[in-house]
Amino acid sequence: MRDPERLGDVAVYKSELSGARARPALETELRAMADPLPSIAPEPLLSLPTETLGHQYADFLRRNALRPFQISDDMDPALLQRNLFIVRYSLLHDVFHVLTGFDTSWAGEAGVWGFVVGQRYRWSLWLTVVAVCVVYPVLAPRQTLRIWRNAARGVAMGRKAATLITAPLETQWERPVAALRAEHNIDVAAP
Repeated sequence: MRDPERLGDVAVYKSELSGARARPALETELRAMADPLPSIAPEPLLSLPTETLGHQYADFLRRNALRPFQISDDMDPALLQRNLFIVRYSLLHDVFHVLTGFDTSWAGEAGVWGFVVGQRYRWSLWLTVVAVCVVYPVLAPRQTLRIWRNAARGVAMGRKAATLITAPLETQWERPVAALRAEHNIDVAAP
């Protein structure tokens, strides 16, 4: 955890310890993807037009002082294959923020978790969103109503949207965010 270059590895180990897997059909779709675990370099994406996914993603990272998760080269490939769902989600988490419009506040994170639950990747994520709705208000009491509203709004958005985790978003940096939202039926979160 102290080495930001290895935060992606933490997601792999946490997933392995928890045994978290997606629905079997979704796991099959993930394995069939050409490159389910992309390595993302945000700096070059800033040179893309401002309306593109790449530019907005890289700008989102820059504005929030975030770095994309990376998986170290020495990670066991079998371990990665067993944990494709969580690892891919960890690598694309901030892309989900950009596409849904939720910010990085506690309430924004609740919205993204709600969206993921609404996508029905696995049933146990409901436990996560319940925990978020209990714990986040303790961490940010002034955001309590927004946390609850965003979680509920995220669930509704996720149910309506096409399955995002298997969409090859990392190959679509040059596409306008508005077009991707329309294509995947993603409503934008209210501020």
